[in-house]
Amino acid sequence: MSNNQRRLVFVLAVVTLSACASAPPQAPASRPPGTGRVELTMTGFKSEEGQAMVAFYLDGRGWPDGEDGLFASAVVPISGGSAIATFEDVPAGPFAVSVYHDENGDGKMDTNMVGIPSEDYGFSADASGVFGAPSFEEASLELEAGASMQITVRVH
Repeated sequence: MSNNQRRLVFVLAVVTLSACASAPPQAPASRPPGTGRVELTMTGFKSEEGQAMVAFYLDGRGWPDGEDGLFASAVVPISGGSAIATFEDVPAGPFAVSVYHDENGDGKMDTNMVGIPSEDYGFSADASGVFGAPSFEEASLELEAGASMQITVRVH
């Protein structure tokens, strides 16, 4: 795992904000055969400073702050308030994406004194959690084999 992936996993742990409300790990479901493509457009960035950090999960085992289930991660430049990342050869089946704006480019999610993120973030399916990150199921989308899917995640 690269240093950027390790940083992203660490930062996403901060986003969860809730140690006591976490769900038990979920076993991966069997996936249908085949792959597809996902083009992720991220919007809502208040500035072009820093970069967009993306974590792409195939199941809920590590969601959103672990390595299990992590299919890919990306560090993407921001231009005009948006950023785009493309993921090829994504196994068919459910997936979920988390994004945050690493505004100062330090590779970690900044938080205030009580641990609430001070950098914008968002999840696929426009999911949001009450006391932390949404569940994998709340943020998941379904990719069919051979499909090319375009999704948008708005950070806030």
